[in-house]
Amino acid sequence: TKPAMVELSRMFKERKAKKTYTAIVNGDILEPKDTSISNEEAEKLGVCIGDDDDVESRKRKWQVIDNELEDQNAVTVWRRVKQYAGIENARNNTLSMVELKPKTGRYHQLRRHMAWTGNCPLLGDKTYDGGGPARLLRENGFYLCSNKIVIEHPFYNSSQGRSMWEKVKEVEIKKCNDHKENIRIAEESDGRVLVYAEIDLPSKFNE
Repeated sequence: TKPAMVELSRMFKERKAKKTYTAIVNGDILEPKDTSISNEEAEKLGVCIGDDDDVESRKRKWQVIDNELEDQNAVTVWRRVKQYAGIENARNNTLSMVELKPKTGRYHQLRRHMAWTGNCPLLGDKTYDGGGPARLLRENGFYLCSNKIVIEHPFYNSSQGRSMWEKVKEVEIKKCNDHKENIRIAEESDGRVLVYAEIDLPSKFNE
C-alpha cells in the first residue's frame, strides 16, 4: 500500500533499516581481544544480531571498529565467518569471509574500515586494495553483498495495524515462517513487529 511504501522510505532515509553485509577480504584478518564485544554489547550499539538462531554462533564475540571518517563518527560491527588458506597472490596466502553490520553509513565505510583498520581490503576493491599482487585477484569483481536486512513492519507497528496484528499474529507468523525460507516475521519482547529478510550470496562467494 502507499502508506506502507511511505513508511519504508522513511525507515531507509532515517537509517532504521538494519543491514548485514557479507564480504571476502584479502588476508588473515585479526580479531583482537581489546576490540571484542558480546552479542548484547553489539545490540546496545544499535546493530541487529537477533536474526541469528544458532546458539553457538550467538556465543561468538564480535569486533567493533569506531574510527572517524572525514571527522564523522563511523562504527562497524563485524566478525570473521571463515577462512580460505593456500590462495595464491593473497596476503599471507589467505582470504577471510566476514560479516559486517554498520551502525553508521559513511562514504565507503565498510571498504575503508576493512582496508585501513583491519588491514585486509575487500577482495576486488581497486580503490583500496593497495595494488601489487592484489591486482591479480580482481578478475571476479567486488566481493561485498548486502544479504540481510531487518525492518520494522510498516503496517503492524502503526496505531491502526496494532489491533489487527493482535488478531492475526499467530497465523501470520506461521504462514510466513512455514513458506518463505528467506523471510520471517517476529514480535520482539518490546512489542515491535520485525521482518527479517535474507538473500543468497552470489555464487562467486562459494567458488
